[in-house]
Amino acid sequence: MAENPASDVVQKLQAELRERRVEAERLRLEADDLRAKVGKPDPRLERLEVENRRLREELAETRDQRDELLHGVRAAVEKLEKVPPNNAN
Repeated sequence: MAENPASDVVQKLQAELRERRVEAERLRLEADDLRAKVGKPDPRLERLEVENRRLREELAETRDQRDELLHGVRAAVEKLEKVPPNNAN
């Protein structure tokens, strides 16, 4: 049986989601480190916080895309399961 194309897309989205989580965590740790080292606000801190916020928004969008795709795949599978075997191509 051939690999389901939707499954491939889901796997890619999940891999991207993991990458975004790792990147967001790295930036959070870097921001925490800068806060601990510097008595006054470091200009890099604001940049990191903005980037972290952007990554979190991107992560939320990726999750939404994944959820929409999964919903579509499930709906398609349900429709295919309702097709009688003699009508399948």
